[in-house]
Amino acid sequence: MLCPKCKIDHAHRSHRKGLVERLAGLVGYYPYRCRECGHRFLHFRYASPPEGGKRSETEREIQSTRVRIRWKRKKRAILLYGFSALIFLGFLYYITRPGSG
Repeated sequence: MLCPKCKIDHAHRSHRKGLVERLAGLVGYYPYRCRECGHRFLHFRYASPPEGGKRSETEREIQSTRVRIRWKRKKRAILLYGFSALIFLGFLYYITRPGSG
């Protein structure tokens, strides 16, 4: 994230402070702080990258990490629901089978 004051790529998400930042967060604006100059600013979360799609190495690494984390969560959910469905079907089979003798 580029700092609008010093134009260095060292800004990071910051905690919300005050009513204005909390209200801005409801519509998609989040506070950021520059590590270099300490400037604090609001940025729209869903804005497109200002460089026309070019991303720094750090942003590409962050994006790939997020994609991997999302995939792990999806895989975990699929396995959990699949296993749960198998247990449920096994239980249904057990209670609906005819008695032996």
